[in-house]
Amino acid sequence: MPDPDPVAEAVPRIIEANQAARAELMEAVDALSPERRQERWFGEWSIHDVIAHLYEWQNGYAHALERMARGERPEIPDYDPQGGDDAFNALASERNRHLPWEELMAHLRAARERHEAAVKNLVGRLPAERFEEGRTARNLSDTAGHDREHIEPILQWRREQQI
Repeated sequence: MPDPDPVAEAVPRIIEANQAARAELMEAVDALSPERRQERWFGEWSIHDVIAHLYEWQNGYAHALERMARGERPEIPDYDPQGGDDAFNALASERNRHLPWEELMAHLRAARERHEAAVKNLVGRLPAERFEEGRTARNLSDTAGHDREHIEPILQWRREQQI
C-alpha cells in the first residue's frame, strides 16, 4: 500500500478552514447598510474596501496556485514586489471602489471558487515538500488566516458603533 499523499490529506482540511473563515466574515458584514459599508473606519478603508482587498488577494493567490500546478513560478497579477503589499492594497481598493456591493460580492464568491479549485488541483501535481507549513504553496492555499485578520476588527468596530 503506497504512503498517503500529504498534499491530498491536507487539502480538505485547508478548504474546510477557508470556508469556515469566509462564513465568519460574511456573518460579520451581513446586514450592514450601504452607508455603513462605505464608511471609512479602518484607517482609510471601509467594509467595501476590506472586501475588495480580500477578493483581489484571493484571486491573486488562485492565479499563483494555478501557475504552480503547471510547474511555473507563482506570481500574483499586478503585484509589484518593489511596491509591496501596501501598493497592491491601494490598487485593489481603488480598482474596486466603484463596484456596487452585489457585484463586489459576486467577485468575492468567484475568487473563492477559483481559489478552492486551484487548491484542489495541487493534489498529485505538487511534491509534498512544496506543500509543507511555511512554504509558498501552503501559504497561498490558506486564506482563512487572511479573512480572520479582518474579522475581529470588523466585529470590534460593530461593537463600538453598536451595529
